[in-house]
Amino acid sequence: MKENKLIIEKDDGKEIYDILINIELNDNNYIIYTKHEENECGDTIAYAGNYEFKDGKQHVKPVEDDTILEFLDTILIQIQRKMNGSEVND
Repeated sequence: MKENKLIIEKDDGKEIYDILINIELNDNNYIIYTKHEENECGDTIAYAGNYEFKDGKQHVKPVEDDTILEFLDTILIQIQRKMNGSEVND
């Protein structure tokens, strides 16, 4: 990660994402990141990943735990509400 950017190397090249938030939870590191693409409803598509450093490189893998995904989604929604000035206590 450099300057809030995440570069994921794939067989066919590199993809660059903006990191929205970095969270440490239960001795694991998670990130929520985006390429600023929108879905059919106009919402920005965001991805969640679990990362670790091995051999001097950062490795990101998808979050597969539904409880963790729900927690990260809740955090992202709260941040979005606060940024939009529509913070609501659920």
